[in-house]
Amino acid sequence: MNPANKKPISKTVPGRPGLGKTVTVKAQALRRLRGRYPFGHAGDILDAQAGIESGEVVDVIGEDRSFVGRGYFNAGGATPLRMLTLEREDIDEGFYRRRVREAISRRSGQIHGTDAMRVLHAEADGLSGVVADQFGEVLAVQLRNAGTERHRELILGALKKETGAGAAYERSDVGERRREGLEPVTGLLWGEVPERIRFREDELQLFFDWQSAQKTGFFLDQRDNRRMLAGLVKPGQQFLDVYSYTGGFSLHAALRGAQTVAIDKDAAALGILEAVAHANKLTAGARLGDALEVLAQLEREKRRFDAVVLDPPTLAKRRDDVPNAKRVFTTAAASALKMLNPGGHLLISTCAHYLKVDDLLDAARVAAGEAGAAAQVVAVTYQPADHPFMLAVPESLYLKSVLLRKE
Repeated sequence: MNPANKKPISKTVPGRPGLGKTVTVKAQALRRLRGRYPFGHAGDILDAQAGIESGEVVDVIGEDRSFVGRGYFNAGGATPLRMLTLEREDIDEGFYRRRVREAISRRSGQIHGTDAMRVLHAEADGLSGVVADQFGEVLAVQLRNAGTERHRELILGALKKETGAGAAYERSDVGERRREGLEPVTGLLWGEVPERIRFREDELQLFFDWQSAQKTGFFLDQRDNRRMLAGLVKPGQQFLDVYSYTGGFSLHAALRGAQTVAIDKDAAALGILEAVAHANKLTAGARLGDALEVLAQLEREKRRFDAVVLDPPTLAKRRDDVPNAKRVFTTAAASALKMLNPGGHLLISTCAHYLKVDDLLDAARVAAGEAGAAAQVVAVTYQPADHPFMLAVPESLYLKSVLLRKE
């Protein structure tokens, strides 16, 4: 590089976060980071200036001292460097407000039939470690890493001002925080948050108990799949919802007149399902227990179904978990296909980044062989528009589903 073209490294400016201290990355990481990949792994770091505090915003530079961008740095974190910007800009409340506005604009006109939406999807919206779901007037927030914890007041202030949410709660009780050296945090953030969070999805009036619910409270990312599968069932048909949680799939199917059975090992979640069904004047059956064990029991009972959904929790948090996850899908799908009536549909879904569509197809192919069934692939779907998948961030693609029809 011509020395004349080198950009000078910013000097420390008191009171302005993100200026001054530097982290040097190896040449192997430059293309990825400059291509807007947000993560610098331990092997990418050549050197870090002394005195950087956990989660502090740093200037990221190359070995030739050229400016790369700015991001959070936590030397002890599983992912030490989390990029925020490639520009020489202050990481202040104005920065966070712009990112929230951009995220809201990105979703404009994309979400219909509901007053609930994911407002921020972490790295896919340019804010590493920040997740925010809005349910009506109430915002649910997760701050997942040391950088977001360090800037929590700036981030929360930006969310409050840009979303206009009258109340908010925090569910920062995820495993990622522990890997960052942080304790889990839950509680009220501002306003008056009711015990039950209420929102609408199509004709359904839904609610959940935010303090005991999983993640931020409700899985908004399956919205489109719930609609798709419910559109395939007819009144009086049998619908099986495996790993149901609070039964979003079951409720949509019941609304269309199906007779439903939801399987989950979380008694509180099934209790919410029954309460929501009652509030919507619907009937939803439930079976408490391990999914694979209950499936085997239903087989012994010679039950038959016209539609089945398999939507387990994350089975592959690491690449090494993929083989076992595929075995679980194969076992569950084989049981489902045996009980599925000809012409019926099976939706197989994963929320694990490491599981690919081909992995689901492989598991389904083996399952069909074990069940002695022929099946057609009707559709392959991904996460909805409020959970964006950014080209430069492969990890932001996590939800993949395969819809099969039994011949």
